[in-house]
Amino acid sequence: MKKRLEYWGVRGLLGLSRLMPRASLYALSGVIVEKSYGPGTRRHRRILEHLGIAFPDKSEAQRERIAAEYRRQRAAFFVETVLMLTGRFDYEGAVLNLEEARAKIEALKARNQRGMVFLVSHYGNWEFLAQFFALNGLPGTLVAKEQHKSPLIDEHIIQPYRRSFGHRVIERKGALRAIAKILKNREGVGMHIDQMIPPPNGVLIDFFGKEAYASKSMAQLKLRFDPLMVPIFAVREGQEKFRIVIREPVSYRAEEIEDSEGKIQALTQHYTDILQEQIRKEPAQWEWSYKRWRKP
Repeated sequence: MKKRLEYWGVRGLLGLSRLMPRASLYALSGVIVEKSYGPGTRRHRRILEHLGIAFPDKSEAQRERIAAEYRRQRAAFFVETVLMLTGRFDYEGAVLNLEEARAKIEALKARNQRGMVFLVSHYGNWEFLAQFFALNGLPGTLVAKEQHKSPLIDEHIIQPYRRSFGHRVIERKGALRAIAKILKNREGVGMHIDQMIPPPNGVLIDFFGKEAYASKSMAQLKLRFDPLMVPIFAVREGQEKFRIVIREPVSYRAEEIEDSEGKIQALTQHYTDILQEQIRKEPAQWEWSYKRWRKP
């Protein structure tokens, strides 16, 4: 009953949001985020703890400033999500480097011989990023874990929205077989590189100087199928404005390492290092409230 009420509550709020001016949406989102993530909350303490792990050289005041900017970024993310779900978001008008991004997407299509794995993360606005690629001819398969907290919202709101852009969504559990078929068909798949995946499907890597688990799947796919491994980010640079970052496909195959597990660990670390490099540039845009260093 609680999940059903939550679902109808979200449906009602989305309907109401259609009538609200953008300024009101941003103001409301800011209030909600301050109450949920602001000083004195459990999430705020966790965010500062994680910032302390990642940036031990920064002062407490500096980490507080990053946390404050993180809240502004989080509020913007919520508003953008509402606007996207209600058909009020201008996807192409939001991209500051539109022609550059389109040219890079076309270059990827031309190079695609064995499928593509897009290395995505909870950075900037990952939902917008997926839809932008779909609108420019690269819809893909999104790998997501089964939703337990809000299954009705996921099934009846989030997934229909994603499918409307041509995406397919598969559950993380048992996904490798389906992904192998996707790559053989020279299609694309988006996989998160920043989630805590415990053994046996996860491997220990270093993330900002502390051990964390990450998925083996991307490294396994690279070694078996050699698809284009493409790190992508949507970097927020203003209200509903983004710069699309499409890195060069990662060619590294850990050929200097002989054993397969060592190769997998080295590849996973390499992908993680790319994310870490991006986070250092704009730290407030990553999702610091996740329990990234949680033990299994």
